Amino acid sequence: MAIVTRGVAVRALVEDARRIKPALYRRFWRRAQLEALIPDLMVRGEPYLALNALVLGDADRRCLEQLTAIFSRVFYRAGQHVAADVATTIELGFPWAAAELLAREHPRMPLIGRFDFVQDVAGRWKLLELNADTPSGVREGVVCDRLVSELLPEAHGLSRPSADLGARLTKAILGALTPPGGAAILAAPGCREDRGAPKGTLGIVTTASELEDLSQMAYTAELLRPALAEHGWDVVLGDAGNLKHTRAGLTLLGQPVDALYRYLPFEAIFGTPTFVAMEEAAALGKVEILNGLFGLLLQNKGLSAWIWAHRDEPGLFDEEARAAIAEHLPATWPIGAVPEDQTRESLVAKQVFGREGQEVFFGEDCSSELWSMLARRQTYVAQERVWVMQTRAVIQTSLGPEVRDGYATVGCFAVDGRFAGCYTRFGDKITTSRSKWLATFAEPGSDDA
Repeated sequence: MAIVTRGVAVRALVEDARRIKPALYRRFWRRAQLEALIPDLMVRGEPYLALNALVLGDADRRCLEQLTAIFSRVFYRAGQHVAADVATTIELGFPWAAAELLAREHPRMPLIGRFDFVQDVAGRWKLLELNADTPSGVREGVVCDRLVSELLPEAHGLSRPSADLGARLTKAILGALTPPGGAAILAAPGCREDRGAPKGTLGIVTTASELEDLSQMAYTAELLRPALAEHGWDVVLGDAGNLKHTRAGLTLLGQPVDALYRYLPFEAIFGTPTFVAMEEAAALGKVEILNGLFGLLLQNKGLSAWIWAHRDEPGLFDEEARAAIAEHLPATWPIGAVPEDQTRESLVAKQVFGREGQEVFFGEDCSSELWSMLARRQTYVAQERVWVMQTRAVIQTSLGPEVRDGYATVGCFAVDGRFAGCYTRFGDKITTSRSKWLATFAEPGSDDA
């Protein structure tokens, strides 16, 4: 099937600020607090959720679904090659010890990742990056999209790409815990069955001091708990400081865990007791880490540069993948290897381990001295700038709803390598924590009739 490379300009569901009355927004927010476990409306003094949505055309939705599946294969294939090469992963910024551990880790498709796309001024979708280590936005996709659909009559008749996100994620994690044949991923520790305890326990570890991360994982734990319980699995949520390596194996809040989902940025815990505890237990076969170092490799922006450099290597990528890379992945190079015909103004510098828009520099905003300093650090890539389609939308501010012109980044969730929903943020030319969340809907297509 050929990739649909160009769609129509995306639009906002609501463009009239008068449409979002204070009482309606309060109703939306209160329901989001309760149903999505979002404790705080504000991010740096401004509301994060907008009672609005980005509306994709049917062709755009189909294009993004297809690209999500294709790029899942591309990044997985590239990751397999690079992970086995310790020298290359060290060049990408991995400490030597982490690179050695990565080479010994069994590569697995991330249970959930998020490809962040933007639509350029010609209507083409361009992939900016993959978030495969600790992707966010699940509760927004599952709950908040539905709330916007229920509260705004303008959404009637539109489809919700994230409608099955929760069920898909639950199925993927359950599949990882209970492989084909029905046996648990790890044998339960001695005597646990005799005591009537669960067959196994999934530990979810995060940073309790980060309220946003904690609430994301609290929601995820509640999402998973009923289905896992039906298959004999318990779920425990704890802070990194609650994770201990004992003779019996890994424990979280004192409870033995058989599998672990880590919502801690790996680069922030390298060398810490938490990192050592996880890796020792995994090496001894006492715990299965569901999202190991391989996910961090896939989201390392240096891997995008590797993919670009090897895009035409015989036997690496299939024809469909090569076409997707050429059309939808902006040219990317290590910052010290940018071709001479590229001007600084046409590039964006990105730190290989950067998150949430941190350490992103548009060449047009950089002095030659700053750009040279970034190049000397050797931890940046330079990516061809995408001229993004501008969208007008009503967003919520501390002073009420306002009409703003901005840029939408559509994060496409990949669950087990297949499209599962969206997470859209709207803001300035760099997507940061100050960007606003929008629901994501799509015009009905022939398959929705």
